[in-house]
Amino acid sequence: MEAPAARSVATRVRELRDGGEEALAPLPRPEQLARKALPRRRQILDELRVDLYALSALVADAAVARARARRPDYPPYGLARSGYSASRLVVAEPEPFAEGSIRSWDALGKAFVDTTIFHLRAEWYAQRHSAAWVLERLEALLSLFREAAGPAGEARMRDGISFLYGGLHFGTGVSVQLVEAMARVLEADGAVPPAERVALLQRSLRPALRLAALNVDEVVGAFQGLQAGGGRAGWMAPERFVLVTSDEGPPRIDLHDEALGAVGAKATTYTTLGCPARIASGAGLSPIAGLWTWCVELAEATGLLDGTTPAA
Repeated sequence: MEAPAARSVATRVRELRDGGEEALAPLPRPEQLARKALPRRRQILDELRVDLYALSALVADAAVARARARRPDYPPYGLARSGYSASRLVVAEPEPFAEGSIRSWDALGKAFVDTTIFHLRAEWYAQRHSAAWVLERLEALLSLFREAAGPAGEARMRDGISFLYGGLHFGTGVSVQLVEAMARVLEADGAVPPAERVALLQRSLRPALRLAALNVDEVVGAFQGLQAGGGRAGWMAPERFVLVTSDEGPPRIDLHDEALGAVGAKATTYTTLGCPARIASGAGLSPIAGLWTWCVELAEATGLLDGTTPAA
């Protein structure tokens, strides 16, 4: 059921990108929706869910494209020290992370989150001038979904930036944990020469995409299921991953068979259809694929792929 939903969102992204505001239909007001019987209310939200994710995908894609385009402004890594991971505030004119200042996977995760949120906010304000209808419609949709959201989703649906941050946070901080766990798998296996490891990690995007396909109410449990000690240690466990070799293609790293249940292998109808950053608004990479590529590059550039550097 996951693939048809993804195609539906991708189709709607193209319609909104090409048709602009004229591709929108009128929305009910929250009080009008609240007066309808529960089955009809759920039906309306199901119909609107694709628009919610299509609009989010447009902004998420633009934010990641902005971050990647602005990488030369913050040498050597393109990482901007916004301060978000430390203070939940975004500095207007951040400085770059100096070479040698990122010495652990935990530090890389915080730096990547800082950078992503800085560029997300910059793109949000830019869209106010270039395509304000996208943000207005996104906020209007969130007001309809907010009351129907479960405890895990209510805070994320508070406003547009919170909703998009929830999706893009996966593409940054959690991807760092995935790369770190995969690097440890390669270090323990020893069969892949160091010169080939970066290319192998770039091919190993599938676990990230599977996690991103989960509903917001499911992803926390799945994430904890991939952590060491069932979530108590707070970092992903290498034993949940496996090096996959085949005569039909080059090796890659995937989730171990025993870990598949932890990431919602069952078919389901999603409350939110997963992360909007899974969908590309153009012909290029999806936002998560772009962030994954950058994450592997950062791991190499900071020297974290040279050995099993502690997570914290």
